[in-house]
Amino acid sequence: MVSVDHMGRTGRRAGDRGASHGSIHEVDLTWRIAEGLYQAGRDDHDIIIASHGSYGERHRWANDQSAAVYLAMHINASTSTSASYGAFFYHPQTKKGSGDRLALLMARHVEQLARRRGDDAYKCKAISAEGDVWKNPRYTIAGLGRPVGICCEPFFISSPANRATFCQTSTLLELGRVYLAALEQWHATR
Repeated sequence: MVSVDHMGRTGRRAGDRGASHGSIHEVDLTWRIAEGLYQAGRDDHDIIIASHGSYGERHRWANDQSAAVYLAMHINASTSTSASYGAFFYHPQTKKGSGDRLALLMARHVEQLARRRGDDAYKCKAISAEGDVWKNPRYTIAGLGRPVGICCEPFFISSPANRATFCQTSTLLELGRVYLAALEQWHATR
């Protein structure tokens, strides 16, 4: 299994650090998640971290390499501090039982992590990235052929509750390990 992970907005525009709240930036958080995934899986899986080029260039590369999974790593943000959930988006044209199932496994694993961290109110869901309302997450995975693409938005950086649950280095690294556990469970039962 080859997992191609990209870090938020890195490489799109110089200085673009993605969503932010004060001095906390999306790109810094997604790097830690990717680091946890890489550290946990590097001995058993080919995990490629792509952080430059456009979405189209990264999608072409993942297609050319016959990657099994492509994770577009992001952190969500809102002007409202009440937005407080996680979402794993899959492409609406993905074969039933593939992207939808992987997104659901990832959402469940992240919810379990939130519970272990004491956040019983946190919810995470798998969402088909269809229609205008989900065009941005769909864009991050739209150019993929063989790889199952998932746009990962595990929490809102703008939510005080989500920051308290997830914005520590150890928890971000654990998120990466949780992503890997979901990927392995999905892969073993395909």
